[in-house]
Amino acid sequence: MPKWPDLINGFKLLKEVDLNAVREKAEAPVHVMVVGREGCGRTTLINQLLSGPRQGDPPGIPPLSEHGTDAEIIVKPETLVLLVLDATAGVYTEEKEVFTKLIRNSARIVVCYNKMDLIGDRQSVLNGAVEWKDAEVAAISAVDRESLLQGLLPAILRACKGLEIPLARRIPLLREAVCRKLIDDACFVNSAYSFTTGLAEMNVFLDIPLNLADMVVLTKNQALMSYKISLAAGMVADWKETVPKLAAVVGSAFLWRQAARSLVGLVPGWGIIPKVAVAYAGTFAVGEAIYHWCANGERLKQDMLKPLYNAALQRGRDTARLLLERKRSGQPLPGESGYQP
Repeated sequence: MPKWPDLINGFKLLKEVDLNAVREKAEAPVHVMVVGREGCGRTTLINQLLSGPRQGDPPGIPPLSEHGTDAEIIVKPETLVLLVLDATAGVYTEEKEVFTKLIRNSARIVVCYNKMDLIGDRQSVLNGAVEWKDAEVAAISAVDRESLLQGLLPAILRACKGLEIPLARRIPLLREAVCRKLIDDACFVNSAYSFTTGLAEMNVFLDIPLNLADMVVLTKNQALMSYKISLAAGMVADWKETVPKLAAVVGSAFLWRQAARSLVGLVPGWGIIPKVAVAYAGTFAVGEAIYHWCANGERLKQDMLKPLYNAALQRGRDTARLLLERKRSGQPLPGESGYQP
């Protein structure tokens, strides 16, 4: 029986990836300017943004600054402006003047209707959102963390595509959402890869070598996901220091995929759906183990990891069926020309 690559070897495979480029992108400068009139809730919002998982906050310039509507605001390409409105006010003359100047400078803007918990007719307030053309709009209550997670975070991520990791690295409130997205993306990528190689594995004579290749590629993708999660969580950016720690943390998580893979992936004729489900669940288990360690400084125990893995298997099966439906209907798969999610 060939010796399967373990996760530590998977991390060694990352030498084929330019990790310095990944690190530089994660450390790209970002700055969030919170702008609004006195009493709109600027300080409360800033305090909420800076609260969250922060085991390894990186040093550097504070990522947030607070400004009144009368301040001179200079934006750069890496600047995000949160324009905070007091939803109980109803009139936003000052804010519209600021907004017009920001739009002229092509700023990334999220208009935040704050204090929505004090509004009786929420819909009448939201109807005014059309006034803020070319900006994302969020209805929030800065004192309610859940409203920020549900309303503000998605708006920020839409406004700052490509800056998700550097933003999360500096702003703790964003970290869990960004790390979850990194996990979901990696799960789907590995599922799609397993699906495409699974089509070839219908040939029994190709099954063993393709599974060996799968192990290399899937493990490498898991390792890269793990490093990105650590960056988003604010851990030390130097991959030479961080990567060995990550390998130790997820060793137990990898065993779940390795065990299931040896049972399912090497048995010709079992079909694509179990193969894809295992690739999905294994990647999910690794991502969860890494995020839990980055956020809490603790390793997930086997009794906590197993139910997570089993639940992810079902999501993996659903993903496999979705990919199979696309293939049967002639729609492009991920990585193919013309693919649209």
